[in-house]
Amino acid sequence: MAQKIVIIGGGIAGLSAGIYAQKAGFDSVVYEKHSVPGGQCTGWMREGHYIDNCICWMTCAKEGYDLWDIWKDSGICADGVEIHQHDYFYKSELNGQSIYLWRDIKRAKKEMLELSPQDKKEINKFFKYVKLSESLDVPVKKPLDMMNIFELTLMGLKMIKMVPVILKYSKMSIGDLAKKFKHPLLQKVITDYMPLDYLAHLFVTAYGTITSGGGGIPVGGSLAAMLRMADRYKKLGGKLICDAPVEKVLIEGNKTSGVLLADGTKVDADFVICSTDTYHTFEKLIDKKYMPKLLKKSYDDRENNPLGSSFHVAFSYDGLTDKIAGRTFFECDGFNLAGRKIKRMNSKNYSFEKTQAPEGKSVIQVKILENEKEYLYWKNLYETDKDRYDREKAQAASDIQKALEEHYPFTKGKLKLLDVWTPYTYTRYCNAYRGVYMTFITTKKSPDLTNVPGVVKGVSNLFLAGQWLMVPGGIPVALVTGKYAVQRILKLLKKSVIIKP
Repeated sequence: MAQKIVIIGGGIAGLSAGIYAQKAGFDSVVYEKHSVPGGQCTGWMREGHYIDNCICWMTCAKEGYDLWDIWKDSGICADGVEIHQHDYFYKSELNGQSIYLWRDIKRAKKEMLELSPQDKKEINKFFKYVKLSESLDVPVKKPLDMMNIFELTLMGLKMIKMVPVILKYSKMSIGDLAKKFKHPLLQKVITDYMPLDYLAHLFVTAYGTITSGGGGIPVGGSLAAMLRMADRYKKLGGKLICDAPVEKVLIEGNKTSGVLLADGTKVDADFVICSTDTYHTFEKLIDKKYMPKLLKKSYDDRENNPLGSSFHVAFSYDGLTDKIAGRTFFECDGFNLAGRKIKRMNSKNYSFEKTQAPEGKSVIQVKILENEKEYLYWKNLYETDKDRYDREKAQAASDIQKALEEHYPFTKGKLKLLDVWTPYTYTRYCNAYRGVYMTFITTKKSPDLTNVPGVVKGVSNLFLAGQWLMVPGGIPVALVTGKYAVQRILKLLKKSVIIKP
């Protein structure tokens, strides 16, 4: 009889763990608190329009990258799934001028040089390192701490071009990088997408993902991708149980015997994998005393480990237009949001998703980055004055709509509000620590969180998966750590850790 693995959380990491558990010969079950799988990687319908909450690009989603195998294996990029490739990362506007970060490096470089010849040296340097960063890959075959010296060497050789990128930019923030350019618009295009404190190499490599041609988006969006993962898991014999939140991991001595569901049901297990937000795991499901020291240090040091979330608004646009770029950053007259004056915002046009809105209509979304202070603002409002929380959301949506109509006059009278959500929404629906949708913002003062072990010291048969185990987080980390958790179980059982695609 196959040994049983209980997996808490039906997000990307949990479904990945389930898929690889089934492939490895285990009997597994995934418990998910919501009615649909996916966690934060999801989307929903409003008035016949699909609103996407997650995938902005896929890292290394292209033949030749190790990560491509897991994109395919998971079902996200299963055979027959169309992948939409944007021609550019995003567009930045300032003072009547604009610049695109084109997927075509030569085109992007040429336009930047035309815009700002005085920045030639820095422009050439920037694109040199973007090109080198196309070699970025994610260790997929097994966790770093389980690799032998030969495997580590091979991985290092494969990504040797990344070494100068890391050496050049890993001690520099995005804000520092922007200051190297003289032209105000070039400064803006560097700082628009990510928080200023982020290490610069994360921005450079993100853009390199786009220029490599491996940064596409699966047609149909995040929810469709997660439903494919769930379908892949169930076809392999796994059990996905939704609307079934887990209350507690049952620990006796140095082992777990299973989990306790919120409805009082006890579920026995030989092994348990927690794929939930790690703070939720150690705060609610087990005990803080089990939290890895490195993670605890990061959670406790709020100054050097900042967090980022975002405020979102989705509109229906009565029409289809290419006058609004895929994602555009622009100045606005300014409005108040969570105690902060917003003078720059961005819009994302989903016209490329032809089947995700009623005929002749499309979805336009606005995303505004917010920090931990602003998260606490929304949390406090929700818990102390829900009516005011709703009013401020509605006012922000109105201000954002006005800003959109002023910037794109042809949209006036053609925008209809579909939905608004705050950083606190991520906590309410996904147990996300302080509304975070990735992990800690990696700064010059951050500890090294490149490989937090996915084990729980003191509990021999309890394992972790999820994006918080490896910076910068995101979908690729969730995917691989789900697989890693199963491999750690195989190692414990002294079995081969190689799980064939």
